[in-house]
Amino acid sequence: MIQTVKNYKKLLNEIPELISKADYKSNYFMKILGLTRPTYYRKLREKTFTTQEVELITKALFPKEAFLEEIKEGLKKAEQQIKNGEVDTHEEVMAHFEKKYL
Repeated sequence: MIQTVKNYKKLLNEIPELISKADYKSNYFMKILGLTRPTYYRKLREKTFTTQEVELITKALFPKEAFLEEIKEGLKKAEQQIKNGEVDTHEEVMAHFEKKYL
C-alpha cells in the first residue's frame, strides 16, 4: 500500500512534465478537466490535482493504455456475469434485436 502512495506522489510530480511533452495544448486539458485558466495553472504549479483529475489527465496522456484497461475491465465483468449465470440464449438475443431494429 505504501508503494501505491509513493507511485501516486511520483505521478503527481511528473504531471507538469508529461503535459508539457504531450501533443495536446493546455486548453485541451483545461477543457477535459473543466477548469478555468488560473485554476488549471495553479493546480499545475502546486501539483494539487484531485484523483479524478489525475485519472482524466492520465487517460488523455496515455489513450492506448486507457483503452486496453477498459477492455480488460469489460472482459472481467463479462466473465463474472457468465459465472453468475447472467446470460441470454441466442434466441433471446435475436428476439430482442428483431424487436428493437425490425
